[in-house]
Amino acid sequence: MSRRSIIVLAAAVVMLYFSIILFMLSPLHGAKSAYYGNSYMNHFGFRQVPSVNWCKELKWRSPPSPNVVALVSYPGSGNTWLRYLLQQATGIVTGSIYMDYGLRVHGFPAENVTDGSVLVVKTHEAPPLEPDKFKSAILLIRNPRDAILADFNRLHKGHIGTAPKSAFKRKSQEHKKSEWANYVSAQLPVWESLHRLWLTRFAGPVHIVFYELLVQDTRATLADILEFVNVTVTEESMNCAIANKEGIYRRKKKYDDFDPFTSDMYVALDDVRNRVLRIVSDYRKRHNITDRSKGNF
Repeated sequence: MSRRSIIVLAAAVVMLYFSIILFMLSPLHGAKSAYYGNSYMNHFGFRQVPSVNWCKELKWRSPPSPNVVALVSYPGSGNTWLRYLLQQATGIVTGSIYMDYGLRVHGFPAENVTDGSVLVVKTHEAPPLEPDKFKSAILLIRNPRDAILADFNRLHKGHIGTAPKSAFKRKSQEHKKSEWANYVSAQLPVWESLHRLWLTRFAGPVHIVFYELLVQDTRATLADILEFVNVTVTEESMNCAIANKEGIYRRKKKYDDFDPFTSDMYVALDDVRNRVLRIVSDYRKRHNITDRSKGNF
């Protein structure tokens, strides 16, 4: 191989490595114009995410808490947004069982940290086999219709992007149904199982939060969560968190004239939704929990 060829190959490898790094550090992994218009392009042409205005400088929990709290949800249920709200109100970092490099460099420095040095630990998994991994859990529940749709969007366009309409019509290679139809069919039992397991198998206390209520009454719902994790914040801190509640990690609705769900899908969605609501009701009765909000999804 000639010297020139070696130089060209080396340059290509460097460019590929650089491109991978840029992709990994993008917190939205593919989100497009709605959040990355011209105002967020630097002079090199690379995407730049709007900066997060934190109410206070983020810090680690000190001393670390002996009781690690799980923040549990099905993907697409608003876990990242709730972490953002908690960090805004408390100034304490939140952790995750995962390593999302984009989130790590854009507001969530405790990715892949799962001990008591963080306020809560994000997970989309079933209760761990280790009985002492989590002492308690916040279970964030979102309507399966919206959660499954949000996660489908995430898979195609990142944390806040929206999948194109064509993605919902693309035919599966193995089946006659569309990839979207197969996805909904596969995810419905996953959505149901996750909530069932945390409400019936987890030994510690579970604080149930409905995403829809978090949106509707953010202040009261957030205050209840902070009481559950035994953290007190000032009125000023809460006011700041609410004033900045939108942040950059909520997906904006793109299509008002497009519903990818069929009538059969809606029947199946209602079935699993109602079964989980019954499990929630049974859990509250068993543990003598009063639902002050009277809310669900």
